[in-house]
Amino acid sequence: MATENVKMETVEETRDTDCKRKNESETEAGDSKRIKVEEEDKENGNTENGTAPKTDVDESAISPELEAKIIRQLEHYFGDYNLPRDNYLMEQVKLDDGWVPLSTMLRFKRLAELTSNPTVILAALAKSTSGLMEIDPAAKKVRRSKDKPLPELNVETKEEQKSRTVYCKGFPKLAITLDKLLEFFKAYPNVLNVSMRKFKKGDQQLFKGTVLAIFQERSQAEEFMALPEVKYNDYPLKRQWMKDWEVEKAGEREAWLEKVKQKEVKAEKKDEEEEAKEPQKIVLPRGTILKLSNLPEDADRDEIKAAFANYPADIAHVEINKDQTAFVRLRGEDDGKLVFSKIENATVTVKDKTDVAVVVLEGEEEEEYIKRAEGSISNKLQNFSGRGRRGGARGGRGSRGGRGRGGFRGNRGGKKGRD
Repeated sequence: MATENVKMETVEETRDTDCKRKNESETEAGDSKRIKVEEEDKENGNTENGTAPKTDVDESAISPELEAKIIRQLEHYFGDYNLPRDNYLMEQVKLDDGWVPLSTMLRFKRLAELTSNPTVILAALAKSTSGLMEIDPAAKKVRRSKDKPLPELNVETKEEQKSRTVYCKGFPKLAITLDKLLEFFKAYPNVLNVSMRKFKKGDQQLFKGTVLAIFQERSQAEEFMALPEVKYNDYPLKRQWMKDWEVEKAGEREAWLEKVKQKEVKAEKKDEEEEAKEPQKIVLPRGTILKLSNLPEDADRDEIKAAFANYPADIAHVEINKDQTAFVRLRGEDDGKLVFSKIENATVTVKDKTDVAVVVLEGEEEEEYIKRAEGSISNKLQNFSGRGRRGGARGGRGSRGGRGRGGFRGNRGGKKGRD
């Protein structure tokens, strides 16, 4: 019987941990499969303790379809595409001059699903016309023919392989299997490999509806590309050379990355704008507030500042109240306490009034005043920032200072001076 040219996809191939592949763990389903295979092997006399398998297989009872699938599967395992990429099988090939026991091959899930009888496998391979595989019926072993050495897997061979690979898009994403795809590609001779492209969603691997089909020769791939139309059932397929598809995908990825970058820049800008809108947290030093009582009725800020000219007083703000009191806030930590310690009789002279009383705010009274001052300064900064964003509109009446108005108002130049 002629060998089928369509091979199997590597990514769907699984085997048990008995194969000792690195970084693989045995699943419950895989373990069940291994047990099933071993039980069937025992029934057929194929055990690893040397018991000979049954040989009385009626070859006429083996369907041509099963033979074709067995040949196709084994020639996929040892084919140019799969073998260099299968580290486990490559290790087995090196152990015995290329020969691999069928007891080992039957640990491969897809082959074991076809048959667990080594004699059936050998009978099928004996009918292959490709010349790829050699069989040893007595030892129950198979190997890739030495007349068909494995091509070296390097950059050049990979590029050559891409040159005869076609990307096909448009297959239904649901209710489709690798076997259905292989059956479909039988109509197009000399397809070496069909690879289903998948994506991960949760714990599942879902089919994208696209495949990569590798042809034996570039000319055969060209014939496939030259067909007016290719359909899977009623689904028209888009066909594209793999290299062109890779360039297209690279462009799409670059555009996607640029879109992500612009989105991040926009988000950062928005965050900065939001931060600018947030009131700035102001923390004023403590021990800086002097309270003045018994002020002259018409005293202004400059006159109050002048009363401290002979003291180490770096005044940050003067607030005058209607009840002839005022608060003087100094800049440095405990500066108020320092200045107060140098004032004789706790009084200063403002204008012609010599008995203006001075005390340092402390405890709850100081904390209440400081918190109010911090809030007022924060609001001023926020309002100033807002005016700046609106193009520098002028402030209203609240920006003017004045005696007896209270609060923390800035002042304009002139007689009252600046803080």
